[in-house]
Amino acid sequence: MTRPPGFALPLATLAFVLSQGYLLFQFHRLRPNILVLQLAFDAERYWAILGAWGATGLQAYRDHFSWDFVHLGIYSVFGFLMATRSGLFAPSEGQAARRAAWMLPWAAAFDVAENLLQLHLLAGPFGASSPAIPLSALCSAIKWGLATVFALLIGWRVVRKSAGIGPASR
Repeated sequence: MTRPPGFALPLATLAFVLSQGYLLFQFHRLRPNILVLQLAFDAERYWAILGAWGATGLQAYRDHFSWDFVHLGIYSVFGFLMATRSGLFAPSEGQAARRAAWMLPWAAAFDVAENLLQLHLLAGPFGASSPAIPLSALCSAIKWGLATVFALLIGWRVVRKSAGIGPASR
């Protein structure tokens, strides 16, 4: 049995949207939000955020890692397929498509490092100063930077294609 052309991309998109939605739902009540924690380079700020979340928020954060490791695989596949099978890049733009295709997998690699550093911190004493805090924040900043560049690039490509501008629209 053969699958219809383009079956993988819609499936990957659906998986990404559902997975991202699930994670957003898990943390939408936390204040400060999880992004502020991920980008906390200072130990005092990092532990203050976790303290502000209380025991329930801290437990939710600990529990999310099992799904987050699955999610990074989902968004890697989504990004790769979006860049290579969406038709947003013309055949003549192979190098640009390959660069875009690897942005989210690279983001996921930094996400793995960030998660492992976070798990290390959470296993230690609460409030401890550690070089893992700024290193984790650096991994997070790179991850979010790559994800943002990917989103802007793909968004721009969608606009160009919709407007009939550029080689991919022909």
